Order: sequence, then structure tokens, then C-alpha cells
Amino acid sequence: MADTAVKDVKELREQALAKFKEADAFAKAHGIKDANDALNGTISAEDWQSFNAIMKDAQTLDTQFAEASERSGQVTDLRDRMDFYSKAVTGKGLGLREVVIQRPVSMGQRYTESDVYKELLESGALDHDGTSCQTRPVQLAANDVISTADPTSAGGLVTPQYLPGVLPLPQRPLMIRELFSQAPATSDMISYARQTAFESGADMVAQATAVDGSGTAGGVKPQSSVSWVRKTSPVETLATWMATTRQALADAGQIASLIDNQGRLMLQLLEEDQFIAGSGSSPDLEGIEHTWGVQTLDVSGATPADLNNLKSFRVARRMIKTGLARANADAIVIHPNDSEQIDLMVDSIGQFRGGNPVGNFNYDQPLWGLRRVESEAVDEGTAIVGAFKFGATVYERQGLTVYTSDSHADFFVRNLIVLLFEERLGFAMFYPAAFVQVTLAPTNLESGSEGFISGS
Repeated sequence: MADTAVKDVKELREQALAKFKEADAFAKAHGIKDANDALNGTISAEDWQSFNAIMKDAQTLDTQFAEASERSGQVTDLRDRMDFYSKAVTGKGLGLREVVIQRPVSMGQRYTESDVYKELLESGALDHDGTSCQTRPVQLAANDVISTADPTSAGGLVTPQYLPGVLPLPQRPLMIRELFSQAPATSDMISYARQTAFESGADMVAQATAVDGSGTAGGVKPQSSVSWVRKTSPVETLATWMATTRQALADAGQIASLIDNQGRLMLQLLEEDQFIAGSGSSPDLEGIEHTWGVQTLDVSGATPADLNNLKSFRVARRMIKTGLARANADAIVIHPNDSEQIDLMVDSIGQFRGGNPVGNFNYDQPLWGLRRVESEAVDEGTAIVGAFKFGATVYERQGLTVYTSDSHADFFVRNLIVLLFEERLGFAMFYPAAFVQVTLAPTNLESGSEGFISGS
């Protein structure tokens, strides 16, 4: 039986040695020297994973060899085993020398090794069933204090709490682009006809009773007119770039996705600003606030301010319905501060006009049946009521694309990487009259509500 155990130990050692030789051969064949080769890109990730898999098998076999040795009565330590493998594989030993680390004996260890604790165990006093037990005091030196190397805290005994992931800074929500119709662009220019007038003179016409054509008796038909203007909206480029190191991208996988998401978000926020307030002067898109033909409504001087602001949205809805666009409004875009004032409106007895905020009130509930969209893309004191789907379309020539390169200045020799984010969009306002820019009246309530809430 003993011979069989010894044979098993030898077989496990030979199997472990064979795996270490396989790992050494693989490393030489693929130019692997140390872990830095994987980080700096000298070797491929696939080769590094394959090498690690072989080493893991070798370490597993070595562990089994050590356990089998111990069961058979033999004693091996890691230093001796590694020295054996190194000599067998490379012809050289590790040249390690034994280092004995003297660790201080803790107060708890001193107590458990004391005669007092041994007597306590033998007495059976610790095997109690709810009864109290007493022990003799342990004799300790005057300077024996439970502590660590740091006398002011638990020091090395405390393990920091690790929070996985990287937390990006919160940004405003993206709300604007989805309001418009979407379509692909097949050219760098979008040319279309925008109707600017619809004058109907249609009327009932009596039968002609004379040949001279005078008056309605002559059966003269009334004239009508419509007019268009040719509009050209160029496709513009939205872009930004950031720089990072190769090491950051290689060492922290989450950094790459975080940079990707943050760069995309920067362009998406710019999109929203352009759709609302783009100047129309290239390279800007022509936003709603700078498009000729958009209707306006100014209630800035009306009182009471809060009620007239609310009324203005209903009036704007009617202006879109009965104006040149003849469209049905579908949304209101409003700054969060102004939206707050709508929610905080109260009647003469202090009840909220929007409903009970504790009971039946829904945050961002519609106004006059129109979807309420809070966005900082519009200035405070301004709101836009519109038939967004009907009135304008976003044309995408190139979707949001991410490029990476080290070919910028001296980035190659400094291990720096450029991440370039870019997209190309056009914005066509087919029916400017489908939008109303409302200038709101200033309210007495302060943004944030701190000014009128009492702590009593």
C-alpha cells in the first residue's frame, strides 16, 4: 500500500513537471517573458490566456503532488518544489534562501497558550448551558495593549470596502431628438420646398348672366394662391475627441466603455442644443428658435404670472392647429425650473392646482393633453410648444462613430491614444408654423423651493 502511495506521488510530480516544461516551451515559442508583455501589447491576448491556462494546470498538479506527499508521510515545501522544477526545466535552481519572518505574538495567542487557558479548558467551565463562568486574570506586562502597527486605528486589520465599477458624473437626460421624425440622408445637402403661404379665395360663383363679365353676374371666379420657398439644409459634422493612455485601456476594461459612453453622450447633448437653438450659420444647424416662420407668443408681462404661463400653452396649441401648419401639437419642451413652477401652483386656499402631490399627482404629467418634456436645452423663461413629429425631421448621414489612433503629434512615442467621436446630421424644418416659441412670465417662486418652505 505504501509503495502504491509513493508511486502516486512520483507520478503527480512528473505530471506537474511535464506541464511546467510545456509552459516553458510555449513561452519561448511565443516570446513571453513576463506579465508586462500582455499589458504593453507585445503578445496577443489569446497567447497570454493560453499560457496562463497551461500554468494553471501545472500549479494544480503541483498542489495535488504536495497533498499526496503529505498523506504519504513526506514533507515538501513550495521552495523545494519550485527549485526542483526550475532545475529540471532550465537547468538552473532558483537560488532561493530561506528567510524566517519573526512575527510578534499577539495578546490572544499568548492567552490561548497560557496555563490559565489550559486549566480553563480542562475545568469544563466553558461548556456551560447559559450559566456564567469566571476565570482568573491573565498576567500581562504593563505595555501589552491590543493594537496594530498604527496605534491610532485598527490599521492592517481593516480591509477597505471595494466598490466595483467606475461611476460617471450624472448628466441631463436626453429627451429632444426622439420628439422629431427620423430619416437617413443620402447626400451632404438636403433640399426641399417649404410652403410659406396658403391664401384661399375659393367661393361660390353664380352663373354668368352677361357677356361683359362685370361683377358676380359675369361668373368671375375668385383667385387663390399658394407659395413655396426652396430651402437647403446642409449636413453638418458634430465631433469631439479625448486622449487616454494605452495602459489605462489595457489595465481597466471599464475605462474603455466609460470613455466610449461619455464621448457619445457629449455629442448627443450637443444634438439637443442644436435642434433647439442652432444659429443656422454653418457649421451650426438651423434650430427651432432661429427658423423664420416659427410662431411666437409673449406673455412675459401678463399677471398673474403662473396662471398666464399655463394658459399660454393652450393658446399655443390652438395657434398650431389654426395657423399655416394646421397641425396637432404633441409636446411642450420646458426648462426644469419653469416646469417646477407649474407643479407648485396653488389656488386661493393653498391647494396645488395640479393635484395632490402625495396622492394622485404624477411627475411630469401632461399639460393640456400635451407631453411635457423637461430639458435644459431651452433657456429658462422660454418654452416650445410644437407638432414635433409633423414639423421637422432629423436626417442622419453618418451615425455616431468612434475612431481610435495614436497618429497624433507625439502620441505614439508617449503611449497615448486618441478617441475621436463623430456623427453627421441634417435638420429640416418643413413646417416652421408647427412650432410656437413661448416667452413666459417670471414667477415669484424661487427655483429650488428653499425660499418658501418653513421648517416649523
